[in-house]
Amino acid sequence: MFLSCVTSQKGIKSTNTPTVIVGTIHVPTAKINADSIYTILNRFKPDIILVEAEATIFEKENTFKSSFDGIDSNEFQGIIKYQKENPAVEIKPAELENRNKIREQLGIYAEAGFVFSEVDRIREEGKLSDAEKAISTEFDNYWDSATHVSKQNLKSINSTKSDSIISHLMQFQYHKVGTIINQHSEFTHKKIKGSNGDSLSYKDYYTKWAQFEGKIRNEGIAKNVLKYRKQYPGKKILLLVGFKHRSLIKHYLEKQLQLQEYYD
Repeated sequence: MFLSCVTSQKGIKSTNTPTVIVGTIHVPTAKINADSIYTILNRFKPDIILVEAEATIFEKENTFKSSFDGIDSNEFQGIIKYQKENPAVEIKPAELENRNKIREQLGIYAEAGFVFSEVDRIREEGKLSDAEKAISTEFDNYWDSATHVSKQNLKSINSTKSDSIISHLMQFQYHKVGTIINQHSEFTHKKIKGSNGDSLSYKDYYTKWAQFEGKIRNEGIAKNVLKYRKQYPGKKILLLVGFKHRSLIKHYLEKQLQLQEYYD
């Protein structure tokens, strides 16, 4: 079984058919809107567009429902415009299916802002060691840098420099801040009512949230990209995904797929 998997991955990697991962911004900004997405699609001419959404947004194969949460986003409006001119293009869901149900089973929500606010609070109270203060400060700096990235055009967002910023941010958000949380009793004593109604300590919440949002969800999207690449070996595939997901998905796929930037 292991050998067959390795052989399959090498076969995918060796193909010359490109797979493109485009990190984008869901809501319009001064430099990105639905036309920006349309322009990328029109330039690359994908055979298959993968979207950061579950199968429930589709009325039928390759056809979106007339209304769903997120339909007004840059990606979907850009795709709809492109599909009108290119009706043969296929559109597939790449999101981890049932992600909200999984969150509910774990007792988490999509965000963990209250945990990070608690880190800020104990820092302001002088409770962090010098090493912990350095982690907290660097995390804030990368967050500010990522906010700056989000205001740029798509080529800049999808650059090596931006990937590096987001990759470092994810390391701090999902891992290094956890070293602070593990060392301070506040995160064990403070509780929150989870999405399933159960009480969770801030520490347990963060652990589950970071594992799901930082690893399970991104790897789920990446595995779906692999699935479609295996199903359609000769097709040009383009994934549209929120820009903070891009570096983690790329890292998972780059040893298994022939990746290309849309602007190459």
